[in-house]
Amino acid sequence: MLKRELLPDLFLDPSYSPLHKGGDAEGAQLSNKRFRHPLLPYLQFARGFNEATNTWVYQHQSLPETPVAASNVSWYSDTRGGIICEDMGTGKTCECLALIILTKRQMVQPPSEGELLPCVGTVASTLLTDLCDTSASSCSPTEQTLRSAPSLKFLAARTALLSCAESLRVMYDDGVLPVDIWRQLEPYPLYYWVNPLSESRLRRGASADFAFDISFKVYMSSSTIVVVPDNLVDQWVREKYKHVQDFGGLEMLKVDNSTNTIPEPQELIKYDLVLVSVSRLSKEYIPIDSKIGELGYSCRCYSRGFEQCVCDRRKVAAAYRSPLLRVHWKRLIVDEGHIMSCRNAARSLIAAYLIAERRWVCTGTPTHNLVHATSAMSTDTQSQSPTTTEESNCNSSSAESLDTITMSDSIGSATARTYRMNVRESSSDFLQMGVLVSKFLRMEPFARSTSAWTSIMVQPYKRGDPAALSRLRALMQSIMVRNRPEAIGNDVQLPPLHEKAVVLPPTHHQALTYNTAIAFFHINAILTERVGRDYFFHADNKKHLRQIVDNLFQACFWFSISLNHIQDGIVNGLHALELWEQGNKPYSDDDVSLLRKCIAELQRAANDPEWAYIVQADSVGYWVKGLPPRLAASLFCSPPKPEIATDTNDTAKLATLPQLRDGLVSVKRMLATADDDLPPSSANVSPSEFEQLRSAKVVGCTSSKVAYLIEQLLYYHQHEKCIVFASSQSEVIIVGDALRLARVPHL
Repeated sequence: MLKRELLPDLFLDPSYSPLHKGGDAEGAQLSNKRFRHPLLPYLQFARGFNEATNTWVYQHQSLPETPVAASNVSWYSDTRGGIICEDMGTGKTCECLALIILTKRQMVQPPSEGELLPCVGTVASTLLTDLCDTSASSCSPTEQTLRSAPSLKFLAARTALLSCAESLRVMYDDGVLPVDIWRQLEPYPLYYWVNPLSESRLRRGASADFAFDISFKVYMSSSTIVVVPDNLVDQWVREKYKHVQDFGGLEMLKVDNSTNTIPEPQELIKYDLVLVSVSRLSKEYIPIDSKIGELGYSCRCYSRGFEQCVCDRRKVAAAYRSPLLRVHWKRLIVDEGHIMSCRNAARSLIAAYLIAERRWVCTGTPTHNLVHATSAMSTDTQSQSPTTTEESNCNSSSAESLDTITMSDSIGSATARTYRMNVRESSSDFLQMGVLVSKFLRMEPFARSTSAWTSIMVQPYKRGDPAALSRLRALMQSIMVRNRPEAIGNDVQLPPLHEKAVVLPPTHHQALTYNTAIAFFHINAILTERVGRDYFFHADNKKHLRQIVDNLFQACFWFSISLNHIQDGIVNGLHALELWEQGNKPYSDDDVSLLRKCIAELQRAANDPEWAYIVQADSVGYWVKGLPPRLAASLFCSPPKPEIATDTNDTAKLATLPQLRDGLVSVKRMLATADDDLPPSSANVSPSEFEQLRSAKVVGCTSSKVAYLIEQLLYYHQHEKCIVFASSQSEVIIVGDALRLARVPHL
């Protein structure tokens, strides 16, 4: 990370591609080997670059097969930053803190006058300071008039600030610079002026006075700003106090939603680390007036329908910048930085306005598919895995299932999909990576044009250009920084990881739900004859198909289906059969057989009183055993609830979550006069009912996954820390409700 910041590499101009590797001069191979970049021929060290260290021969896309020496090829400077791709729990936060401590004395390099700062404006001055000649101000007016030249002390102090401010801080930290001198210089930080108008707009006629009115100061600093999600702010604070010494460590400022006013830039630059939450940063975003240039011309407010001139108000708004945007930060770090790939979000827009010399994205998941795409396609770009079909065998011991019907029956061979890493899987990753590389990291040549990433990287990749694949791999290997798993294993002995796949047969009610969802697929495919916009797999129905498939996954956990949809499916299926019998529909015999099975399955689900009741409750059903008859009668008052036989010839009642909560309230009311384990003294509960209540319990639920999870958590939670990952918010809610019933403390 330090090397990428202080000595960035050279990245090959994408208009060139490697042709072949030249030979080494005799005796030069060993001496030049250590000076050669490991990612040649696409990257090259910035120092020690010559034809001896890079023997590759290149060709330009306009002149193929014409050899060009490496020294005559165009190279771009790599970005001073990158993407930190460490796995979760392997120390991304500690690495960032170590980098900040290691470089906390370093100050940003000042931009040159006239330089264009992306998304900000044009540098309108050289470095300045507000240091004044105190010796002249202490003189009398007459002496000040006679004294036209500044004092030698003032000239020395001003020159020291403008030329070696970084060295002055190092000298002060090391005890070389006297404290009294440092205290005289510290209140006068360096800054430069930025004009939000580009030079071209100024040349087109905007006045110099107007340009000065909307210009703003940007203060030089050695500070690092870290943007973190709201729920990780406290973790960064804990990690800082855990790993960094209090004396001589880091001066840190936390800015979150509890911070009403952000300090001025002169105060911000006094901190080594400024920690900002994502939501608080988003609040600082104010859209910049895209027509700010017209304010420098004659007023046009009245011609646009305004009752009064608003130019002054627009000028004030144009000149305002958040304190965070008026600091030239040494480093910008975004934790969980994949959130910055959403180009139109407020957090991404204001992050683009931040002026930072070095930029880092800290995330364990920079892309979903591209990381594996390069290795997969480089092995065999034409290889394909066997066709996969959705297996929907929902057999269980308590119910018959549509085990003979699979998803491939309705999709057909024409639409059966094969998996390989293609453009469809990686298109979203390309967009995400392109935004990070061009907009956030600002890596050339992709940062200069919005279409550069598409034309240079994406389109050649889509065409299957081998050079594009190699260029993508080299780019990712260059900007992505991480420790290898074997290196982590050598330094840190993690506990052994044991993985176990548990296959759970569905319950009777889960099988009914899953099979009804499958039946809807088949009925839709048959009735639409697998063509047209009503077909689930039509190109225009991607959004709806994604939702339906998601419902199918939810059915493996627990999913509530409307009975009205079940009835509609039965009616539509019977009507289709009637049309086929009348000869109005050309369904095949296989489709007719499949349609009859689907209708039968929907009817079986609709006629099941247990399933019909529980799917309407939007809750997992729980089997409760051992309740006193009087409490059971009040709990299950309407409508009559199903019962199941247990191994003790008792009966268990099927109840929803709201009913169980009401039951707990009733039990507390009945036991209001009870004292610990003694039977109540009032007539609320008889001794036999009291004993029954002591042994009553929930014996199961209608979701085998929920039942398995609760069983395992009840077994382990007393002595182990447990974490449960879920794929949707509904699963989190269901598991949380079950844990509350089981009285397992959880977050």
